[in-house]
Amino acid sequence: MPRNSRYVTDAQLIIIGRRYNCDDVAEEANEALGRWRRDLPVLGSYGHGRTALAAFEADIATHASLRAARPDAVTDKMSAVVVRDQRVSEAWAWVDRVGAVLGTLASADQTLAIALDAAVPRDDAGLEAGIHALATLVVENKDKVDQDAEADKRLAEVDPLCAALRASPATVQTSKSRTVADSAQIDLFDGKLYTRIRDLNAAARSAIRNGHLQARLHEYTFHRLKRSGNPNPVTPPAPTPVVQQTTGA
Repeated sequence: MPRNSRYVTDAQLIIIGRRYNCDDVAEEANEALGRWRRDLPVLGSYGHGRTALAAFEADIATHASLRAARPDAVTDKMSAVVVRDQRVSEAWAWVDRVGAVLGTLASADQTLAIALDAAVPRDDAGLEAGIHALATLVVENKDKVDQDAEADKRLAEVDPLCAALRASPATVQTSKSRTVADSAQIDLFDGKLYTRIRDLNAAARSAIRNGHLQARLHEYTFHRLKRSGNPNPVTPPAPTPVVQQTTGA
């Protein structure tokens, strides 16, 4: 099962959806819909059958209605995305750097490798918690970290980074409470569509690799939301297997 296929709350979906331009999400979703309909006979056996397709179509329709009915909210969100994108990118850069430092240590430490794999955030929704988890690992392994890695400097950056993430506007705050609430609804459906497409892509790519689906891998990737999440995710090393030492009789 793909690592990202897990329960996501509405609050987390809103956080994820904040990252994206509504129009880009709509275009990505409609392109994914075409591939899904085409490959439905195979994708159904990978958990993406008619019921899931119908739910996706319904979300696309709701998303379109929200955008058409609330143009002010869409405009506000598009402006806010620019600010948030910069702050999120800075946070992911911190994760990249610290993950690489810890990854070097984890290559010879199975316990750290397991902890690092759990700590590294998978998407924007888990970014702040992931930063704190990685910082804890830095503190615990500070005596092993190379001086050039500037562990103290990285730790000092944690609070400002997280504060910036919390302060980054999901919407441009206005005196119109309805505009703010409408933007949150748009964020929610941006997040829903993004996660559905993400999981569809993962399932389809598995089917392609297994020889069950005759399509090209690059078809089932994000084409318009390439800046989503971490552009260069750190892949922690796999836990080092424990080798049982044997001695001759």
